Amino acid sequence: MDRMIPSNIVEQWMTHLRLQRTRARDMIWLIEKGATFHDGREGQPTTDATARWLCEQQKVIEEVDRLVALYDALNAESAL
Repeated sequence: MDRMIPSNIVEQWMTHLRLQRTRARDMIWLIEKGATFHDGREGQPTTDATARWLCEQQKVIEEVDRLVALYDALNAESAL
């Protein structure tokens, strides 16, 4: 079903996506600089979750890049 969505709402979504991508890039940078993340219980680390975090952040970037490309392609179509 096609619906009309106001452009200001779409722009807010895109701003949010780009912010998520920036946060993911920052997290990857921290991991590459030696930060580690651990799962834990009651304040005690139990397992190293750094690899999982890195993978999740890389997927965030891939997905946001895909959505931004889709958005840009739709805008290019409408400009013709």
